[in-house]
Amino acid sequence: MQHYYEQGLEHFVQLPMPEQVFVQGAQLRARFGLKTPDALHLATAQHHGCEALWTHDQRLAAASHGLAVNVLGM
Repeated sequence: MQHYYEQGLEHFVQLPMPEQVFVQGAQLRARFGLKTPDALHLATAQHHGCEALWTHDQRLAAASHGLAVNVLGM
């Protein structure tokens, strides 16, 4: 089973979070009532032009304007 997790994690990339990501995260948090980690994840994904942001949180999905993919609804 651990092998499957290791294979999946090989596809993940760490992205830098410059200061403007934190500012945008704070704005997203205030505007959409997101939790701080969710707002920072979304701000980072938007900043780097990611194609998808996996979530199951409806507030995060609404704030993402189509970027979020509901991983539980697949």
